[in-house]
Amino acid sequence: MSRHPAAQRPGEDPGEDGVPMSLLEKRYRAWLRLLPASYRAEREEEMVSAFLEGSPGASDEHNPRPRWAEVASVAALAVRVRLGGAGAAPRFRSWGEAVRLAALLGLFFQAALSVQAVETLLRVYGVIGVPDPALAQVLGAPGSFDRLVDVLGDLSGTLWTLPFAALVLGRVRAARGLSLLAFAPDVYVLADALRWGGVTAGLVTRMAMPALVLLALWAGFHRDAPAVRRSPWMLAWPLAAGAGIVALLRLASPSPDTSAWWWPWLHVSGLASALILSVGAACLYVHARVPARRTPSWPLALAILAVPVLGDRLSAVQFDVADETGRIITTVALVQAAALLALAVALAVVGVRTLPAAPPVTSTPRESGA
Repeated sequence: MSRHPAAQRPGEDPGEDGVPMSLLEKRYRAWLRLLPASYRAEREEEMVSAFLEGSPGASDEHNPRPRWAEVASVAALAVRVRLGGAGAAPRFRSWGEAVRLAALLGLFFQAALSVQAVETLLRVYGVIGVPDPALAQVLGAPGSFDRLVDVLGDLSGTLWTLPFAALVLGRVRAARGLSLLAFAPDVYVLADALRWGGVTAGLVTRMAMPALVLLALWAGFHRDAPAVRRSPWMLAWPLAAGAGIVALLRLASPSPDTSAWWWPWLHVSGLASALILSVGAACLYVHARVPARRTPSWPLALAILAVPVLGDRLSAVQFDVADETGRIITTVALVQAAALLALAVALAVVGVRTLPAAPPVTSTPRESGA
């Protein structure tokens, strides 16, 4: 075996292949395991040599460690390789397409909810219909700073329309930046809950969906991802979907007259459950009946999005409720969670089985003893 001179230090402990290896080299190689085996087979020796050349004179006596910037660069590279774009191995490109689709679908759902948020705000302040007297008592006085804060807080959810629009128009950098702006109100709510000791499982799980969308957007649309510009008409889809949600909620508005069996379906996570269950079932049907339309991206993307919704439904389960309404809501939440779990597993299995084969791993110089 021959390694780069920088990777060979006299008197150092031998590695698995009997070649001397310094403590720093061992640690670099450990971090490089974040990369796929096929990528390491081609680049590991080159990368280790480059890292070691940047740390001349490092001795085991000083307990040297890779710099955090180097670790971060390896982690970012691992994400870019595993969620590959054009030119990547087919399997990694498929995973990248699945994560990018999950980000787009998640942004679409968040943007559709913006329509419902605006409609609710107009009703609360009496612009549409008659305001609820009970709500009017807790709102800030007209023209006051408190009312302005309330309105801005209620409208904060509409910020998710911005990254969706930017992504549709091919402005990936803007979409990533605007997603941070849209997520900021959720962070504020969590920080406020931490300050006053009001963090609950429901609060955390409700934040899981926007957090996952944010993560998928930043991880999937990396600098090596293909640039995609969609039709501007796609911007109208969340408006149409949001109008449909508003119409549905008006028809089955939760009230004392509405059956408790419907209540768990008439809020954000309930709507998300219904959407994922219906689209996921359609995806499985297409996979089973139309082999030519099989793709790993849709089932994997839906399985990813089902995870936070499943967590939210489980957080709604309360076995200690005594009243009939509470027992009905818990029963529906359990049914939703069970259906989401079964669907997510089925989608994940179908998606993984549809993935292209992993790229072949040629033996590394260390393994081959070259």
